Amino acid sequence: MPSIEPYTQSTFPSRPTTGGRLARQTARDLAAIDHGTDITTARIAAAGEIQQVKVDAVARTGAYAMQQVALVAQMQQQLALAAPAASGDLDFIKTMTVMGVGQIVADTSRAVNRR
Repeated sequence: MPSIEPYTQSTFPSRPTTGGRLARQTARDLAAIDHGTDITTARIAAAGEIQQVKVDAVARTGAYAMQQVALVAQMQQQLALAAPAASGDLDFIKTMTVMGVGQIVADTSRAVNRR
């Protein structure tokens, strides 16, 4: 089993430095990397926030649509009990209403995803 040898300066060839020029260049390079990392992190965070707002918009629209569809279904049932002869027509109107609400939710989703 090979043994681990401690690092010594003579392991790597040394570079000549002229008055700390290499140290200043290294500091500038590290600062540029740090700045680039900050910008990339900010872009990713902003993209995440935008996606959250999009999800929220679609979810709120869908939740409201579900509430309204439930109210329409409840009203259709009550009216069908009150006027059984109209139950077919009421069911047709309920179905058309639900389809329209569903289309609006789909349109909202498409509009949000385009932005």
